[in-house]
Amino acid sequence: MFKKITALLLAIAVLTGCVGISEVASAKEFKTQSSPVVDSKNKVELKSNKEKRVAPIVARIIVSAAGYAVKKLGKKVADDVWPVVKKKLDDLLEKAEDISIKGPGGGERVFAIFDKNKEIFRLDAKLLKKPDGYYLWVHYHITPDMSEHHDIAEIYMGKNKPAGW
Repeated sequence: MFKKITALLLAIAVLTGCVGISEVASAKEFKTQSSPVVDSKNKVELKSNKEKRVAPIVARIIVSAAGYAVKKLGKKVADDVWPVVKKKLDDLLEKAEDISIKGPGGGERVFAIFDKNKEIFRLDAKLLKKPDGYYLWVHYHITPDMSEHHDIAEIYMGKNKPAGW
């Protein structure tokens, strides 16, 4: 019971902005308790029903999304873009009924959120090479037009190509 309460408090701290996502990603509770079970395809299924409350499920999705952002983007970049992402997710997940999250893919995807198996939000990051160095273009896609890019930030990463990209 204590572990469930700790996980819920951690999720609430992220939702309210009291705790940054880098603290969540490095917290022991995040790695052991707050993060839902991930299958071999890096997909998390969190299905709501009438007996369960929506808030804890949304909180788990938010905490998972924060963890994926830190994993793919790094602590500094994730902390810079998280306020924009969190605001969009708060508005979007309020209306969702049967939500799931899929983590980083081999390409641009940082994470994608699904409602009834239909993608409703995707956070992407693309490495751009410009004359003065490398930039990380962070943007999102949201329903109803998932093909449209919504810019969050273009962050200078340095003269050399960042590791892992």
